[in-house]
Amino acid sequence: MALPVLYEIAKDYKDALEELTDIEDEAVVDTLEGLKGTLETKSENIIKYTQNLNGTIQAMKEAEKNMADRRKRLEKKVLGIKKYVKNVMEENQINKIETVHFDLSIRKNPPKAIIEDEEMIPKDFIDTQVIEKVNVNKVKEELKKGASVQGARLVQETRLDIK
Repeated sequence: MALPVLYEIAKDYKDALEELTDIEDEAVVDTLEGLKGTLETKSENIIKYTQNLNGTIQAMKEAEKNMADRRKRLEKKVLGIKKYVKNVMEENQINKIETVHFDLSIRKNPPKAIIEDEEMIPKDFIDTQVIEKVNVNKVKEELKKGASVQGARLVQETRLDIK
């Protein structure tokens, strides 16, 4: 028999608690105990399901990592093969090869600047970057002291701990 969904059990428990708290009867206690047991069982089963999902997530992360590693190896292999073909063409002074499927040609890349020593570069070529970032920890400490920080507030949230 399938258990009702958690929110229905919780609602039944809350309703029973509100209706039956004034009455001192063993039947009332038994009813609340039964609902509480059902609530605990359903919660336990839900958490077991999340643990199963976490296992699946870990397996997926591992598969993603393995696929990324394999992709990087293949990309490196492709670059190596292209470099090999380019070197063979250059060594044999062949600038173009035409085939049925594609054309290969040696072309010049656009020029690029190589910075050999940044310390020697004149200041005219140095860009300054200023990054402004809110220090959240500093704001939190001020709020914890009772101070008011415009644009911020202190909240106390809860979490579900599973041990």
